[in-house]
Amino acid sequence: MKLIVLACGLLSITSAHAAFSVSTYAWGSSDAAMGLNGFAIEDFEDVNLVTGFQVSVSSPNGGYGPTSTLPSTFKPSDDTFGTAFQIGGGGAWDGSHGLINTRTNQTFSYSDSGSWGTATFHFLGGASSAGFSVHQMDRDARVLINGNSIGTVAGLTSGFLVNNGRHGFMRIDASGSDVINTIAIQDIQGNGDGYMFDHVAFNAVPEPFSMVAMGAGLLALARRRRRA
Repeated sequence: MKLIVLACGLLSITSAHAAFSVSTYAWGSSDAAMGLNGFAIEDFEDVNLVTGFQVSVSSPNGGYGPTSTLPSTFKPSDDTFGTAFQIGGGGAWDGSHGLINTRTNQTFSYSDSGSWGTATFHFLGGASSAGFSVHQMDRDARVLINGNSIGTVAGLTSGFLVNNGRHGFMRIDASGSDVINTIAIQDIQGNGDGYMFDHVAFNAVPEPFSMVAMGAGLLALARRRRRA
């Protein structure tokens, strides 16, 4: 039944947790349908990440980051250990590349569990909203925002089956004055499961200087209107 719901294109189902809410979108939903118009987008088509965004991966065998430059690009069709990241049409939301949770952003044997770890997205200056696609999550994973767990991927989303293939897009929104500084995805057993992310989207919180400048501009406009 869950697969039928996704296939029919149900736009979103939202669940709230503390100061954050999580929305689920079917694979292939448009940015407009997911409310991402105007967001910064990172598709991992090259090693250089968009301004305001960094990635880190930690595993028992090593890791990298936080960094604005990935150690390599990952293309599912180039996987030398099998076709796991090509199942269901592939893990790339768009383009042909994505991010996997290993210490090099390249695949390792699944028997090398120590090279698969926790992937963390860093939003420099904070974000009011952020989202990403998920592929090939065979085991459930914890979602940590700013270092605090808010639950698991399967528990927070609707229609995300813990198995191979495409799952969908997960969007997290902060409420009030809260901001998202980091989102970490951690295998519920600690490490060993591999998954792929793509199309990371985030709505950056305006820098204080920008807010002051905008306020000054509005004040000046109000003064001009009063004079007129």
